[in-house]
Amino acid sequence: MNKHNINRWIFQIPLSDVQDEGVNNVNNGECICCGKRIKNTMYNVHLLTNGNLVSSDQSFSDNEDQGFFNIGSDCIKRLPNNFYFKI
Repeated sequence: MNKHNINRWIFQIPLSDVQDEGVNNVNNGECICCGKRIKNTMYNVHLLTNGNLVSSDQSFSDNEDQGFFNIGSDCIKRLPNNFYFKI
């Protein structure tokens, strides 16, 4: 059996469940959850266009995928460990 053909479960959670209020525009170097500047970027999350975070680092179709966004080390504590990825 080819190890690349193994099906994986993909879970989704709404970003709004872990995001602080008022964080809308996040530039490079800021946390997507709290908007604070990240001194040492080590983690990111995978965001879809429907506003959900996904537990997969694999690309989705272009019309569903917004890509990866930085998350601070304090905010990753709000997420299960399969929803953030070390850079």
